[in-house]
Amino acid sequence: MILRGAGRRYGPRGPWVLRGLDLDLPAHTLVRIEGANGVGKSTLLRLLAGIDAPTEGQVSGRPRTAYVPERFPAALPFTAVDYLIHLGRVHGLPTARAAARAEEWLERFGAAGHARTPLAELSKGSSQKVAVAQALLAEPDLLVLDEAWTGLDTAARDELDRAVAERVADGATVVFVDHDPRRLAGRADIAYRLEGRTLTAAAVPPGDSGPAVRIEATGQASAALPPGLPGAPTVERDTGNPAAIRLTTTAAHSDPLLQALIEARPPWHITGLSPLPAPVPASVTPSSGPDRAARPAGPVRAAGSPVHGTTALMRYQAALLARSQRWLAPLLLYAAVLGIGVQVGQPLMDSLGYAAAALLPVAAWLVRLCVTQEPPAARAVIAAVPGPSTAHRAALLTGLACALALGGAGAGTVLLLSEPVSTDRTVAVPHLAAALAGLLGAACCALVGAAVGALCARPVLHGRGWSLAATVLGALLALVTDGSPAKAAVTGLVSGSVTGTVRLPFLPLAGAVAVAVAAAVLTSRIAALRE
Repeated sequence: MILRGAGRRYGPRGPWVLRGLDLDLPAHTLVRIEGANGVGKSTLLRLLAGIDAPTEGQVSGRPRTAYVPERFPAALPFTAVDYLIHLGRVHGLPTARAAARAEEWLERFGAAGHARTPLAELSKGSSQKVAVAQALLAEPDLLVLDEAWTGLDTAARDELDRAVAERVADGATVVFVDHDPRRLAGRADIAYRLEGRTLTAAAVPPGDSGPAVRIEATGQASAALPPGLPGAPTVERDTGNPAAIRLTTTAAHSDPLLQALIEARPPWHITGLSPLPAPVPASVTPSSGPDRAARPAGPVRAAGSPVHGTTALMRYQAALLARSQRWLAPLLLYAAVLGIGVQVGQPLMDSLGYAAAALLPVAAWLVRLCVTQEPPAARAVIAAVPGPSTAHRAALLTGLACALALGGAGAGTVLLLSEPVSTDRTVAVPHLAAALAGLLGAACCALVGAAVGALCARPVLHGRGWSLAATVLGALLALVTDGSPAKAAVTGLVSGSVTGTVRLPFLPLAGAVAVAVAAAVLTSRIAALRE
C-alpha cells in the first residue's frame, strides 16, 4: 500500500491535519504510529483504512481492510454474534462461515458467554472484544487498530497480541496506535512518529526482535503444549489435523523452543522449520513546499480485492432499520395519509395519484433514516470494508427499497378500494393499465423522494434541524415545481382520471431515475470526503 503526497483537512478552508505524506506499507509488516494527543494519528489511520479520502494526494494498493475504532459504539440493535455475522457477510464470507468465525473469535477473547447478549447490554470491555473480533474474523490483509487494546482485560490483550502476530505471519500489514509504549514492544517492524502534520521514522521500541521462524510439529491429538514456551510463540492449529500445529517465534528463541517441544512428555515431532520472509523496508519521504507536484486526490482499492456485494450491506442496513423500529413512524404516517385521502369507491386514477404523491416525503424520510441510523464509529467500521462511497450507496438503496415496497403496498390497497372509472364516472378505466400506471407513478415519487432524502442528510447536511427543514421543503417543491418528474407523474394520473385515459409515465420515470442516480453519485462522493 502506498501514500503519495497525501494530506487531509476538514472543510475547504480548515487547517491541515496531515500534509505531504509519502509512505510505503509493505505486506508482512507490523507498523507502529506514535505521536502526542491531537496530532492526527486517528486521522492518519482513517486515511489508511479508506474511511476518509485524502484532501490532496493519492492512496493506492489498499488491500482487504478491517478497522477497529478508538471508541466502539454499543448502541446497535444486535446481539454480539448477529453483529459479527453481518460484518462477516459484508467482508464476503458465507453466512455459515461467518457464524463459525464469530463464535471462534468470541471464544478466543473470552466472550463466548455473551454471544447472544444485546450489544447495548455489554460492558465496555466485552463491547471492545466484539469490536476486535469483527476486524479479525475475515482475516484482512490490512488491519488498522486505533487504541484497540483499551478496555480489554489482560487475557484479551494477550490474545489480541497473538492475533496481530498471526496476521503479520500470514502476510498481512498491521498498523496500530496505542498509548502504552510497551505495546508489542520488540515486535514492530517499523515505527513512525507523527508531528508537524507529517511522519518521521522513529526507533522501534526495544524487545525481542530479529527474523521470524515458523516451526511445524505433530503430536498426540489430545496432547497439550508445555506451559511457558520460550519466546511466547504464536500457535496455530491445523483444523484438518488436530495433531498438527504451527508455531511462530523469533529466530533467537527457535532453538530453546525446539528443545522444549522435543523434551515434552509426550514429545512433539518436528516436521518443518522455515524462516519467514523479512518485511520489505518501508520508506517515509516527507515532502512539502510550493514545488511539490500536485497529484490527484482520492483512494484507490487494490485491483485484486474482492467485490463486496451490495446485497450484504443492504441486509445489514435493513436489519438495523427493522430492529431499531425507526421505520414505524414513516409507515404510520403513510397509512394515516392513505386512510384519510383514499375512500372506498373513489375513482381509481385519482386515488393512485394521491397515494403516489403521499409516498414522496415518506421515501425521503426513510432514506434519511438509513443514512443516519449508525453511530459514526459503527459507520466507519463498515466503510473500511468496501469504501465509504459503496457503504453510503447501500444505505440509499435500502431506504429506496423500503419506499418502493411501501408504495407497492399502497397502490395495492388503492386497487382494492377504488372504482376503475373516470372522475365523472362516465368512462370505465382499464384496470390493469391503471394499476401499472399507478405503480410507475409511485416509483417516480419514491425515486425523487430518495433523492431529496439523500441531499438533505449527511454527508451534505449534518444539523438535524436544518436537515429536517430541508427535507420538508424539498419534498414540497418536488411535488409542485414544474419540470419535476414526481409532479409530472402525479399530474398524469390525475388528468387521466378526468378523461378516463391511462398514460404510462415512462418519461417521468426516466427523469426520476436520472435525478436519483445523480443524487446518489454526488452524495456517495461527498461521503468519502466528509463524515
